[in-house]
Amino acid sequence: MFVFDVETLGKESNSVMLSMAAVYFDPTTNPSPDDLRNGSFFVKFDVEDQIKRLNRKVGKTTMQWWSKQCDNVRNKSFKPNPAIDVKFETGYEAMREWAKTKNDSKCWVWARGNLDQLILDSFEEQLEIQPIWPFQRWRDVRTGIDFLHGTTNGYVNVEYPGFDKFLHITKHDPVDDCILDAMQLMYGAKENA
Repeated sequence: MFVFDVETLGKESNSVMLSMAAVYFDPTTNPSPDDLRNGSFFVKFDVEDQIKRLNRKVGKTTMQWWSKQCDNVRNKSFKPNPAIDVKFETGYEAMREWAKTKNDSKCWVWARGNLDQLILDSFEEQLEIQPIWPFQRWRDVRTGIDFLHGTTNGYVNVEYPGFDKFLHITKHDPVDDCILDAMQLMYGAKENA
């Protein structure tokens, strides 16, 4: 299975995508948080190229939201970094190659809500790119967590030795978000969160 996450500059399907991350896991192997992090994929995009060449949009309230986030998250996804920022097509194809190495063409792809998938679909359609994962493979993390663990808010405490002391999970760091969602799906507590 994959868990997928993006960071954006808006809440519409035609928004700029700042970064994209994914983790792959086989729940039967009981992966650790370190296993997930070490095998993760992350790419950061050239925002200026998306605005000028692709006419992608920036939302005012999303920009205000980013101004209130911690430096770690802003440095990872929001602030331009010419040393690592790539055109969307380059990053997308890198993710496709990474996903192919998992040799799991029938896996599910988990995302928190539908915005990430909608934005990715919008890029695929605009650039006439064949999707990495077909639409029928996508699943919602919140629904999965609630169904599996009896919660009603899409979150559950993780029962994994030492997870409470695991290297800091930073909300809105797309790799960390993927790790947290995978851990919740696999190791959610039996009681409600």
